[in-house]
Amino acid sequence: MPATTRRLLLFLTSLIFVPISTVLVIFFARGYRPDFSTGQIQPTGILVAHSYPDGAQVYVNSQLKSATNTTLNLPPGLYQVEIRKDGFFTWKKNVTIEAEIVTRSTAVLFPTVPTLKAVTTSGATGVTASPDDTRVVFLRRGVNQTQLYILDITESPLGLISREARLLTNLPNSEIKTENYELRWSPDSRQIFITPGNYLITISDSQTTPITANAGIVLNDWNQRQKNREADRLNSLQPVLRNILATASASLSWSPRENKLLYTATASASLSESIKRPLPGSSTQPQNRLLNPGGVYVYDIEEDRNFLIDTIILPPPSAKTKKPILSEISNNGWFWFPTSSHLVKVTTGKVTIIEYDGQNPTEVYAGPLYENTAIPYPSAKQLLILTDLTTTPTMATASANLYAVNLR
Repeated sequence: MPATTRRLLLFLTSLIFVPISTVLVIFFARGYRPDFSTGQIQPTGILVAHSYPDGAQVYVNSQLKSATNTTLNLPPGLYQVEIRKDGFFTWKKNVTIEAEIVTRSTAVLFPTVPTLKAVTTSGATGVTASPDDTRVVFLRRGVNQTQLYILDITESPLGLISREARLLTNLPNSEIKTENYELRWSPDSRQIFITPGNYLITISDSQTTPITANAGIVLNDWNQRQKNREADRLNSLQPVLRNILATASASLSWSPRENKLLYTATASASLSESIKRPLPGSSTQPQNRLLNPGGVYVYDIEEDRNFLIDTIILPPPSAKTKKPILSEISNNGWFWFPTSSHLVKVTTGKVTIIEYDGQNPTEVYAGPLYENTAIPYPSAKQLLILTDLTTTPTMATASANLYAVNLR
């Protein structure tokens, strides 16, 4: 065959093969797969399964498919996805797979038998976390004085999360009594106000200043700064959502990433179906856009999804505001976990974690608890609790100590 003919055939073959290959690669990436039973090419969806820790088994409709972390191509439809790992609670969820859409299933697995490590050994009480959730302060009572300690619960650059508590200051027992003390952080997590005694403590230099004459001014300033911050956050929302939250909800709590809102409905309302453009691959879990009084909800700002996680009986409305006073039952005890995808609730002798859509409730700790204290570490790897493992506690005493519950 002449060289010119070979070059012409090669050119024509490339002219045909390259576009066809490009189209096939594009369709393959979009999830199209050959169905040998029908002899057709069918669109599929992509399930991306992740777990912490990884190496967990992935079951789809009770059939073992792979191990995390993995990607699976599935025909469109509803599937029961389970992620299992020995020594951890099973994660389970019904997931809708749509054609040409990537659906993510991320499972944070919690150990069935968590280990505990003592953080203090000489007693602790009044455990209070800072607003930025990076530090904890607590009191340790002695015979003649009460000591205020601070504990850094962030993860060090080397990955260490076990640190020693540091003494901040000493206070006379004549002023600080177990039954009536109060520790309050400043909004910027730099100062602590202690009553009675009206002491203002600056964390950076451990300076303790009695401010009895100016206590009201300091607290009013802190309250105003907190209100201003909440107003700025609220103004960042879509007007239609902002109006509903302002008139029919209370106890707004932002997730650590500020991409979700936890709140309690105080009046009937309805969220419109499209507050913002929906994102491909958004959660397919059932949502509740009709708000009922007493419902505790989570609104996903990024995906425009609203989930009911709990219900409460609302207290009588305030004569001044005409709205229920929720200070004592804020969101029925639920608060954010550092992942921004989970919530925590502490009840007598139990700590429960659920996902933000109300799925996979998990009892991560069951046992004696003092002061209903359970504070997640920012790394989400541990949970700080106050307990006495030698007795069944009924009230805070010098025998109660801080323990870190391992969650990873």
